[in-house]
Amino acid sequence: MHKWRVLTKITDPIAAALLEGRLRAEGIPVISRTGEAAGSLYGLTTGPLAEIMLLVPLFQLDEAKGILAEIEKVGINMEMEDED
Repeated sequence: MHKWRVLTKITDPIAAALLEGRLRAEGIPVISRTGEAAGSLYGLTTGPLAEIMLLVPLFQLDEAKGILAEIEKVGINMEMEDED
C-alpha cells in the first residue's frame, strides 16, 4: 500500500484532468478527490467546495512536483506570448 500525499488543489476540472493524465503518462498513479459533494451537486466552481485534490504516492511526490512545475512554467510562458 502506498502512502498518498496531496500534490495540488485545483478548481478547474479540465486542468485537473489534464494534469492527472500527464502524471499517469509519466507512470505516476493519481487519486482525484473533490472537495464536497454539495459543490458538485450545485455546480459551484470557486472556493473550497469546488476544489479537486490530486494525490500521488509519497515516494513519487518529488517527481510529480517536478512535472507540475514544468507545466506551470509552460503555462506562464504561454500567457506571456499571448499578451504580445
